[in-house]
Amino acid sequence: MKRIDTRESIRPTIQANNYLKSLKEKGVFERTIDAYLFAAAYAIKHNLEIASIPSRDRQTHVMMNIVNEDVRLALEAGIHAIRKRNQQLEPENSREVLEIITQYAEAGVESLRQRWEGKTAIQIQYDISKIINLCS
Repeated sequence: MKRIDTRESIRPTIQANNYLKSLKEKGVFERTIDAYLFAAAYAIKHNLEIASIPSRDRQTHVMMNIVNEDVRLALEAGIHAIRKRNQQLEPENSREVLEIITQYAEAGVESLRQRWEGKTAIQIQYDISKIINLCS
């Protein structure tokens, strides 16, 4: 299983980043990176379809060193498990792991945006608690 180099950064699309900022402004998540990685985990859990994302029009979000080690490990394990389940090759390096996480995060952001459309911050937080409790 390839590990994420904590010196690397994750780079969401402008559209995803704008939605992440709105979730932060509503008080749903304290940090936009937490929302982005939650979306990645959600997409991995639900085996959402991913697609390549052009490198242009992406923003450097944060260095991965601010992400909790347990969260990084869970995402790395999730990528390993889903690639194995889908009979795909394991990533060769940290950058490839981050790119796959980004692809899942983008799919997750779009799915969650649709799921939470028209919902208040409290309703979204309640839905998050239900999602988390279903995963445990």
